[in-house]
Amino acid sequence: MVKLKHINNDVVINEIEMHEGTFTIGRNSSNDLQLNDAVVSGQHAVLMFKPNDYLPEMFDMTIRDLDSTNGTYVNNAMIKEQKIKHDDSIRIGNHEFKIFDDQADIGAQTEFYVPED
Repeated sequence: MVKLKHINNDVVINEIEMHEGTFTIGRNSSNDLQLNDAVVSGQHAVLMFKPNDYLPEMFDMTIRDLDSTNGTYVNNAMIKEQKIKHDDSIRIGNHEFKIFDDQADIGAQTEFYVPED
């Protein structure tokens, strides 16, 4: 399951479960996530989630800026549209979010040290 974690001062203040489809973010009440923040545009950004063509249990995730006034940032870089993945940081106005995907290989060890005798 993919979650959008709303973070304030390094503390998770809200978690939103993401599902297939689009998820809009902005200041207007018509958005899926309304942010009451003067530096957030009325229709600021959209997150898009669709099953991967080869692994349908996995999601392909993309964020697109909707020509907002102050921009959308992924990992501190301003974007127009970008694929996102587990642990990516998103900033919209004064709000920070993290993508959490429990299907990500976050604990996989791919290299082992074998001491010589």
